Parts: sequence; C-alpha cells; structure tokens
Amino acid sequence: MVVQEVRKRLKNSNCFYSSPTIFAATPVVVFFHAKDESYLSATIPKRISVFEAIQEEQQTRRLSLSSDPIKVTLPDRKVKEGKKWQKTLFDVAREISKNLANNALIYKVNGLLWDMNRPLEEDSLLQMFKFDDDEGRDTFWNSSAHILGQPLETEYECKLCIGPCTTREEGFYYTLLR
Repeated sequence: MVVQEVRKRLKNSNCFYSSPTIFAATPVVVFFHAKDESYLSATIPKRISVFEAIQEEQQTRRLSLSSDPIKVTLPDRKVKEGKKWQKTLFDVAREISKNLANNALIYKVNGLLWDMNRPLEEDSLLQMFKFDDDEGRDTFWNSSAHILGQPLETEYECKLCIGPCTTREEGFYYTLLR
C-alpha cells in the first residue's frame, strides 16, 4: 500500500513529501526537474557493465588462489576452522546459528568492516554487528539508500545527486533531480 502511494505521488507531482514512516526517520521533500533520458540511458548500463566485469575478474582470480587452512577467532575467543578464499562471514555466522546468520549485517575482520559475502583471506579476528549496533545500523541505512536509489534512477528517471547519507538516529536520504 505504501509503495503504491509513493509511486502515485512520484508520477503525479513536482514535489514529493514522505512521512517519517515511509523511508526514513525524518520527513523528506524531493523536488523534481526536467528529465534527462540520455544520462540514464548511458549511465546505468555502464555501471552494470563495469560491475559485471569486476565481479568476473575477481571470481577468476579467486579460483587461482591457494585455499590454505585458516583460523577464525570469534568475539568469545572460540576458534572456527576454514579455508582461505572459500569461507565467508555468512558461512561463519550460519555455523554459529541460523538466527545470527539472518540478523548479522556486517563484520569487522581484523579491525576493518567487511561485507558478509566476502571470503576470508587469512587468520582473522571477528566482530559481528546487528541493527542494534551503530555499525550495523549505518550499514543497513547505507544499503537501504542504494536500494531506494536504483528504482529512482531506473523507474522514475531521476538523477541521484547527494547521498546516501546515513546519520545516526536519523536514517538516510538521497537528493535527486527529475
């Protein structure tokens, strides 16, 4: 119901106001301008092409790397065994519990934030973050902003300008032109 209302307002208005319950913790006002079809037609396929090329290159490279054994140290100091370039953070979470795998949003691996699907490269010390943690919430809002941005570009022919800004305690936003 909310999505249908948003679509209706986006298509029928030069100004769109979203209530705090739709996308973010704070109200959002978006002003639309003239469409730029050539921008979207050139930019979106180029982004997809670049992403697919990088993804294929990384997958090919990983196949050539050694899968030596590694040790993964959890926050409670328990150690899990795995293989380089094969075990992902999602695999580690799933081994601990299905609930953790479903609720963990991001990890710190040796002090750096890593995506859940990235394979481990070496012996690692892990920290896990859920939505209740600042790192987890920031990651969720950042990803949500990107998910919101994709249909705004492809379905509503908007140009994304500033964002995705994630502000603790306030949510996320994009500024855009249409």
